[in-house]
Amino acid sequence: MWTSRARAACAACALTACASAPPPSPLTGFDVSVSTVEWRAPASDAEHVDVELVVDGNVAKLGSVAATPDNCAIRSAAAKTTELLCGDETFDANLEPGYLVITRDGREVRRVEIGASIAISVAPYRILSPPPPPPPDGGTNGP
Repeated sequence: MWTSRARAACAACALTACASAPPPSPLTGFDVSVSTVEWRAPASDAEHVDVELVVDGNVAKLGSVAATPDNCAIRSAAAKTTELLCGDETFDANLEPGYLVITRDGREVRRVEIGASIAISVAPYRILSPPPPPPPDGGTNGP
């Protein structure tokens, strides 16, 4: 049986454990910024996609590629670099001080300013569904 002191001590420990704050982040006190990036390749027609890289919510259009969204995939995603294969073309984004430098088949196509970010976080590639087709009557409800 529990004595009243044992119950009180157990209750105090439980309250202390529940009320304690989580340990501080190892980055607390450091000025650390990480940019988020997401590769997108929506279909522009039946045989082409428009490759885009979304950096911190801003869309950078990188051009049209002869491929379908199913033929695109992230090849690498690391703290300083990411790569997208799309059809026969390769897109890279590499972190440099203050910028994300984007290349297409080895040639620079864009520089996106990212401020003080020291790393990138790459979102998973998602195949975006095309918009639904218009109604057969063109959107009207009658003659």
